[in-house]
Amino acid sequence: MRRLLALLLFALSFRAPAQQPLFRATTNLQTISAQVTDKKGNLIGGLTSSDFTLLEDGHPQKIAFFGAERQPISLAILLDTSRSMDFGGKLQRARALLGSLIARSRPEDEISLMPFADVAGEFTPVEPLQRDQPLPLTRVGSGGSAVYDAIATGLCRMRAAANLRRALIVLTDGVDESSRLKLDQLAALVEASVPEVFIIGLYDQPEFQLFVQNPKTITIVGLRKIDNPLRAFARLSKESGAQAFFPHSDKELESALHRIYALLETQYTLAYYPQHPDRSRKIEVRLKRRRGFTVSARTRLGPVPTVFQAVDCEVSAHDHPFPWESHVTLGPNHHRIYHDDFSDRHSGWPNFGFDTATANSARYTGRGYQVYRSGKDVTEPLLADPAEIAPAADTAVAAYGPWWTNFHAALQVEEESFRPAASGGLFTNVNEEGYCALILRTDRKEKLGFYAFVKRPWTGSPRFIIPWRPLSSYEQPGKRHLLEVESNRGVVKLHIDGKIVSTVYDNNLHPGLVGFGVFDDGSVLIHDLRVESLP
Repeated sequence: MRRLLALLLFALSFRAPAQQPLFRATTNLQTISAQVTDKKGNLIGGLTSSDFTLLEDGHPQKIAFFGAERQPISLAILLDTSRSMDFGGKLQRARALLGSLIARSRPEDEISLMPFADVAGEFTPVEPLQRDQPLPLTRVGSGGSAVYDAIATGLCRMRAAANLRRALIVLTDGVDESSRLKLDQLAALVEASVPEVFIIGLYDQPEFQLFVQNPKTITIVGLRKIDNPLRAFARLSKESGAQAFFPHSDKELESALHRIYALLETQYTLAYYPQHPDRSRKIEVRLKRRRGFTVSARTRLGPVPTVFQAVDCEVSAHDHPFPWESHVTLGPNHHRIYHDDFSDRHSGWPNFGFDTATANSARYTGRGYQVYRSGKDVTEPLLADPAEIAPAADTAVAAYGPWWTNFHAALQVEEESFRPAASGGLFTNVNEEGYCALILRTDRKEKLGFYAFVKRPWTGSPRFIIPWRPLSSYEQPGKRHLLEVESNRGVVKLHIDGKIVSTVYDNNLHPGLVGFGVFDDGSVLIHDLRVESLP
């Protein structure tokens, strides 16, 4: 993954259909999965119901059903298929290792596969005769990872599972950047659901260390703050009585999958009829007369819904809208139009200080949206060596809203320099790999202006698709310049102040966000961002 690292959910609504609900609960029987280990962490089997005590809010409960190890299981595998999973062949290796796990299942086990990216894919059964074949793969979505929404969808679909013992395995290399649900909302749903949620986060060592060193949130591409995945995934797994794993190699990933398989094979299932199913309850599973053993299980249960209405268990856009969706309309040809003049302070654009370690900051102003980068003084010629114009760390990029593939983007740029030379402008195709940018560079002392078009990975030097060229419409600092980028099937047309200035051909542009930014120690004031999808 090359991403720039930059109440209660029972109000969770899914789009309600006109037909009957997908699932209707007929019993309040509540199941709890538990694992028992010795002092060395070895899993212990062979116990019976008489070895356990189950308490709800401190009161012992009658165990209505007990299942020892090797009971049939309903298992759902949620596999992240976003583009970042292609880096280093992670997706193919994950498929192979997951396939070996599935191949060990029993015919009575119920196995399902669901791909996800920024949307959730189909929930497809993997039949017993298919389990010794390569794991099927269907790519879905075009944006980043919506891990929370995928887990919610998986939990919803698992309500129709055939077996009492149920689990989800979520495998992702991402952070949650595209979900409608918040972490607290999903945690409440996990608390109210039966399946254990095992989450595997595939991060390389530098990413992992960055997560370890950061608090609850981190800043990613577009200057948005998202939940630290190490903390968030560990919390969700613990809420369900499961575990989260963060392997750094194929060997560690294989080890994590073997551990999950062993946990599922040797766990115990206890079921009881809750005394207060309509409220959150504290749960405790104890062992009788078994010194040196430790039992692990979920510690809380939420209210069990009697009716769960859903169509494909899709999280409702109506009840959980993104802030930018109020700025999206449909044009006469049903093309999506996103328009933000930045008068709405709640439209979702970041309105906070950047990472103080890099001295970045951003704010709204009375005239528009300002993004700027401040740091140590650097002297350089107006037309610097392209490789030296701005390291990635010296670029402040604000990107938000929907993802775009073919589009026409426009905004007005009003340059406000902190020093004689600064550059910034319209950024497109902002994704986990990098971005493209139509940028202006001005010198108010010499009254000079230039433009360029850059394609840049987050790591490495920028590639100047269009090198610096004079801006004929430059007059004086403070003048607004209209920047437009029309990108359609590999043909990119660049417009400045209503005139086409260049055409670029590139068949390797991937979908991404649209936004704006600034290089070096400059300030750019942005007005009236408008993006329209193209057929």
